[in-house]
Amino acid sequence: MAGTNVRRVGAVLNPVAGGGRALRLLPRVGEALAAAGWGYHLHVTVAPGDATAVARRFAEAGMALVLSVGGDGTLNEVANGLLDAGGETRLAIVPAGRGSDFARTAGAWAIADLPARLRFFDPDDPDAVRRIDVGRVRFDGGRSRAFVNVAGVGFDAAVSARAARSHLPGATAPYLSGLLGALARYRNGEVTIEADGVATRQRALAVVLANGQYFGGGMRIAPDAALDNGTLDLAVLGDLGKADLLRNVARVYRGTHGTHPKFSCRPVRQARVVADSSLLVELDGEVVGSAPATFTVEPGALRVVAR
Repeated sequence: MAGTNVRRVGAVLNPVAGGGRALRLLPRVGEALAAAGWGYHLHVTVAPGDATAVARRFAEAGMALVLSVGGDGTLNEVANGLLDAGGETRLAIVPAGRGSDFARTAGAWAIADLPARLRFFDPDDPDAVRRIDVGRVRFDGGRSRAFVNVAGVGFDAAVSARAARSHLPGATAPYLSGLLGALARYRNGEVTIEADGVATRQRALAVVLANGQYFGGGMRIAPDAALDNGTLDLAVLGDLGKADLLRNVARVYRGTHGTHPKFSCRPVRQARVVADSSLLVELDGEVVGSAPATFTVEPGALRVVAR
């Protein structure tokens, strides 16, 4: 990107993210954009899917930088819009959601630092931007969608669905509340996982494909996951009972659960998950469909502003 477009920025703000926290940040975001000396456009989303459409329009209009102001769900929509436009527009994260787990791995711009960050950001500085991998899910009907952080099949998706409806404050409480609510009715199921050509069948609580390390408001589900290694971490929570799961929740937050005999994690480039019964699929905390589904990695597909 060159010429006048180099100093143009678009911001996408989800007013319901974080239980309204993002909306309360709206004046500060607007002030920071105005003070930075960039040409800018600030869009407040009005419906699910709006952030994807707007981010794509921003990219196609030649914006040098797009800010995602919200949580992981907002970020997912913005990233999908940028990817639809080719993935060359730089993306910066201003976390304002309940979890904002991707920012724990990728880094983010704090709202207090936003004026200075914008003022001194150089879109053409190679050290200011990193190329990261993204994951993609394809459902058997042909529909596909990208994810930047984590995709989950089974219990994780059931928890995400409940957590999204929670009115509890903070990052951890909604997920733990969702976990306890889902646990009361959830039953482990038989799944077939074909990863990089090797198929296994087992009874499992959840199957997770991780690009980032964290999910669920700070759970470090895949401590070795990296955003630029060309793989996803396939984390499988096996046939865990309810009591065993609850005993190990704290270990997952610390990232010390890797030695549990019913947990496995390894890097893969592709994985297909087929379940005997219908299992929900979530991407970056939002339920988007159900298995069977195929997950792949797209190396270096997105340009994200470095820490």
